[in-house]
Amino acid sequence: MPNSQQSTKQLLDRIEDLIDKQHFEALKSLLEETRTSDVAEVVEVVDEVARQILFDLLGPKEAGEVLEKIDEATRNEIVEDMTSNELGEIVSTLPPDEAADIMADFSQKRTEEVLDQMDDEESDQIEKLLCFDEETAGGIMTPVLLEINIKQTVRDAIQAFRQGDPDDDFYSVFVVDNNRKLKGVVSIQELLRYPRNTPIVNVMDTDSPTVPAEADQEEVANIFRKNDLIVMPVVDNNHILLGRITVDDVVDVMEEEAEEDVMVMAGTHPDEFDTRRSWQAAKVRLPWLLTCLTCAIISASFFQGIFRQHFMDIDWICILMFMPAIAAMGGNSGMQTSTVVVRGLATGDLAGLDIGQVFLREIRIASLVAMICGSVAGALAIGWLCVFPDVTLPSELAGANNSIDIVSAQTLAKIPVNHAIALGCSVGLSIFCCVILSTIIGLSLPFLFRKIGVDPAISSGPLVTTANDALSYVVYFSLAFLLLQKIS
Repeated sequence: MPNSQQSTKQLLDRIEDLIDKQHFEALKSLLEETRTSDVAEVVEVVDEVARQILFDLLGPKEAGEVLEKIDEATRNEIVEDMTSNELGEIVSTLPPDEAADIMADFSQKRTEEVLDQMDDEESDQIEKLLCFDEETAGGIMTPVLLEINIKQTVRDAIQAFRQGDPDDDFYSVFVVDNNRKLKGVVSIQELLRYPRNTPIVNVMDTDSPTVPAEADQEEVANIFRKNDLIVMPVVDNNHILLGRITVDDVVDVMEEEAEEDVMVMAGTHPDEFDTRRSWQAAKVRLPWLLTCLTCAIISASFFQGIFRQHFMDIDWICILMFMPAIAAMGGNSGMQTSTVVVRGLATGDLAGLDIGQVFLREIRIASLVAMICGSVAGALAIGWLCVFPDVTLPSELAGANNSIDIVSAQTLAKIPVNHAIALGCSVGLSIFCCVILSTIIGLSLPFLFRKIGVDPAISSGPLVTTANDALSYVVYFSLAFLLLQKIS
């Protein structure tokens, strides 16, 4: 385990020990000495009581930084327990863009109450940012920037830089006209190379890329990457300067977009991490699993229609026709779980490294998914098997010299109702068992690979799929034959 993870785990153990012993003064001193990013990781894994104690001991500035860094599910739980006065005091310590990110999920009433606790200038800035979609340039920009008039000089630009907030990272000065239309950009480094009385118009770069406030954040990231930018101005349709986007914002965007792409490829979405409720996460995963199940049942019907007349054992052909559905559900549910687990291991979050916590979360979600998919599949299977039409036997079976009795052959061609119910139940139970077992495999293999020093991402590919397919067949055939034997 990397040293950073070790130190964070030690911090968690130390904090839990101090809370258990009620040594709150020592805990407060420890929090003051600890980076807020490490405190945020601890806050995500401790229980609600410990979380409340930690926030009571943190100062408003530190609490704001922790609130901005924790995951959305944890943040929502903390915010629900805070008064608007407490939130206003904490959020007001943050830069406007970070404050807007936190307040984006507030209700309209809660937002107004929190904004009322801030000064007019700050609340106006946040209100303007909240008007933009979170995933646009306007949603990720900050309105805090350095600007000077086009008629001013390098001396004025340097003076503006000196008067700026030392906590903000300013990389450039933006040059505007009297109407605040952007005319050019000057880097701080460039300012130091010219005499102080040089007109800024002679120094500024007029070809620097800009981005409209409505542009998608992925487009913003592409512009940064193509042009090797550190900062880029955001403008409206009239080219009036609205704010700036810095490279650290773009790094976050790239991480979000990459995570979303990976999660969507596995049939889920980062939205499932917005809450700790298992049902909400299950709802995110279910649409693709149910779509896959429907497609598999449709393919089974084609399989039955094409090959049924060429088999004399109708039970066997009905067992075979549902194999794609069983294998697909096991493979896809296992892939979803392994993708979520690998994502947690890759980010290095304590919540993702705790196998016990991850296991409980994934099993709860898998149980809901398994019950719904198993019930739907079982009902569809029973309904489909019970409404099979009679089959016209092939001519080679219906010939006068054929040794097979035509009546018995036609009897075999229509499955009995009790067999249909038994096979339908085996399909539903198999999907339930396969989803649960596939979840356990998809959960265990990444942790096992990490333990032996192999990249956990390997386990989310062909290995999980192959293991789940093999397991699905064993479970399905075992249940099908067991139930059919009991009614024979």
